[in-house]
Amino acid sequence: MASTAQNTAPESNYRWYVLGMLTLAQTSLGMDRAIIGLVLKPIGDEFHLTGEQMGLLAGIAFGLPFALAAIPFGYAVDRFNRKNLLTFALVGWSGATALTALATGLWGLLAGRAAVGAAEAGGSPTGLSILSDYFGAERRATAVGLWYLSSGFGFALAFFVGGWIVMLYGWRTTLLFAGLPGLILAPFLYFTLREPKRGTLDKPEVLGKQDLWGRVRDLCARPGILMAIAAVTCIAVGIYGMSVWIATFLVESHDFTLAQAGLLAAVAYGVLGSIGGFSAGWGVDRLNDRMGGFDPARTALVSAVFPFVTAIAGIIAMATDNATIAVIFILITGLTGASYNGPLNSVFLTQAGPNLRGLAVSIYQMSANLIGVGFGAWLIGKVSDMADGKDGVALGIGTALVFCLIGSILLLFASRQIKKSELQRS
Repeated sequence: MASTAQNTAPESNYRWYVLGMLTLAQTSLGMDRAIIGLVLKPIGDEFHLTGEQMGLLAGIAFGLPFALAAIPFGYAVDRFNRKNLLTFALVGWSGATALTALATGLWGLLAGRAAVGAAEAGGSPTGLSILSDYFGAERRATAVGLWYLSSGFGFALAFFVGGWIVMLYGWRTTLLFAGLPGLILAPFLYFTLREPKRGTLDKPEVLGKQDLWGRVRDLCARPGILMAIAAVTCIAVGIYGMSVWIATFLVESHDFTLAQAGLLAAVAYGVLGSIGGFSAGWGVDRLNDRMGGFDPARTALVSAVFPFVTAIAGIIAMATDNATIAVIFILITGLTGASYNGPLNSVFLTQAGPNLRGLAVSIYQMSANLIGVGFGAWLIGKVSDMADGKDGVALGIGTALVFCLIGSILLLFASRQIKKSELQRS
């Protein structure tokens, strides 16, 4: 089908097809990102890696290339054909995941994860930018919440299906299978997705001709944006770090098999994560409807609740010696861990406006992945090495979750900034 820009009526059924395709693409992204958490221990055992080296592989090796590619991708998303960019990125991260199965040592593994990170930098800003031109502000949190089901689906597939594959066939076959769905999806995405006209569902906005840094300055001057970026970065340290190391924690602290750990992680972060993510987005839209329409200050305030609950539940799960109690609180972290995504992304997308959305998502994803993902996974591994005991990973995860509490506080400040700006304009 033609790849030229078209203005698709938002009432049509086609927008739901678009949402479905974008969700499948993001599911592939989530699976290829999460799979390292499942295979981390068998890779570490085969290559005799320290906890710090495993943290480097799961975190900085992915997060640094992601950060370097994020701004160029964000700039491109706001200026070029987004469908083509998304297809290119999808082939990149899926192919890199499959090829990592051929690694013969730490450097090969690091190169593979670096390629996955660089390609995945184009996934979220492209998908969210397209989505925002099919769903207006009044339903954007619901649409983004549905789109974020992909994170849960991807994690569930990686840990549930992957858990059995890694037990039966090893980590190399697991990585190969993780990369295949995205490669199969790519041609369907390219030939059936229509590029929408930008900004038809938002208030007109004229930025004029600006270079990249001018656009960055314009974006950062908008109320709540910088504070929300800092919040997401802190939250990612705890939530991503825990999701990467949770299987290793269960194996080392509670004697789970890798398949059992994978099943629990799939239920917590896949099934419950999907339920929590959709419910939060849908609930915030209903709340805003009843209170007079979308309010970014109110939405940011609601978003602050979820990382706070996640941090408290996660710290309890790490602190207890009782496996049943640990499982219960891990399930709670799964339910609430991704719930802030839909509401908070609707704030980002609305505050940024139609001409800066790709850049906005890229900047906060850059920060979240470079510092949050990269530092979070490494921090847990480093603390685990320093503790040098059975519960070293538990101590590392508990340390990382403190950053979730800080992120929750920063979202309160972001809400206050937005509210203050609204009062000054009124």
